[in-house]
Amino acid sequence: MAIPEMEKYRNYTCACGKTHDFSGEVISGSGAIGELPRVLRERGIRRPFIIADENTYAAAGKQTVSLCREAGAEPSVFISREKKLEPEESSVGLAMMHYDYAADACIGVGSGVINDISKIVAAVADKPYIIVGTAPSMDGFASATSSVTRDGLKISLPSKAAEVIIGDTDILAAAPVRMMLSGLGDMLAKYVSICEWRLANRITGEYYCPEIAELVRSALKKCVDNADGLLRRDKAAVQAVFEGLVLSGAAMKYVGVSRPASGMEHYISHVFDMRGVEFGTPMDFHGIQCAVGTLTAVKLYERIKKITPDREKARAMWKILIWLPGMSSCVPSLAAARRI
Repeated sequence: MAIPEMEKYRNYTCACGKTHDFSGEVISGSGAIGELPRVLRERGIRRPFIIADENTYAAAGKQTVSLCREAGAEPSVFISREKKLEPEESSVGLAMMHYDYAADACIGVGSGVINDISKIVAAVADKPYIIVGTAPSMDGFASATSSVTRDGLKISLPSKAAEVIIGDTDILAAAPVRMMLSGLGDMLAKYVSICEWRLANRITGEYYCPEIAELVRSALKKCVDNADGLLRRDKAAVQAVFEGLVLSGAAMKYVGVSRPASGMEHYISHVFDMRGVEFGTPMDFHGIQCAVGTLTAVKLYERIKKITPDREKARAMWKILIWLPGMSSCVPSLAAARRI
């Protein structure tokens, strides 16, 4: 089953002035993975390169291989043996070193880390990309970027947006509950990201699309309304969260920026990741960290609400930031400052 809200946004000319488009196919619901043979036949895929880890291979990888063969395709498979796989240079490099250069498509079987790695491999190889989700744990299914650690810094790299996203609720509902809560945490972050997007629009004139913002809000409400069901592994709740995550990723692609789905709370999560790499401190699932970041950001905004704005202080601070080494590329122009 496709996501109805996404059908509108196929080469859609929006009042915001942009044309929003996501041409990929989203298949969700019970038994959705059974559509894979059709997907491969329709696209003429005969030799897919499958990327998984030991857990995701057990969850859906074996079935993916079997369904590929049912479609008359002969897949090659790379299974990461890392006990804790992270999206960084060595894991991406290892996947590339196992890449089958006769492959005509890439299939990621997994969620966050596997998806980030697989999208980069597909982009470098310039092949179509399909993701078979194994947990509703993050919002990158439909995005065209990968969140990775490079040279010790967490960055977003341009990568390959999926042509097909498969979310089989029978598989997703069997994921560890904490991974489901991670997906919910990543959705809760949208309370902050949408707010900050609007604030940036009001303060600096940054581009903002009310229609896409409302799309994300609607997906967020659907997730929150179904949150209790995650603990019971209720498939309707799992599907609601999965589809909300897909919509959030698609929203980023629609507008060409990460604003609809990522704000200060994501920076806080990325700091946790970078500290983990540098100092060996504990890290959690991305969405769990985003939930903590969301709570931190909301507390900060509560403090900001009590501050009386001072135009002259703001202008003075802006001039200091403009002239700090390395800051000139991180802030808008002085023309924007004059509007404060």
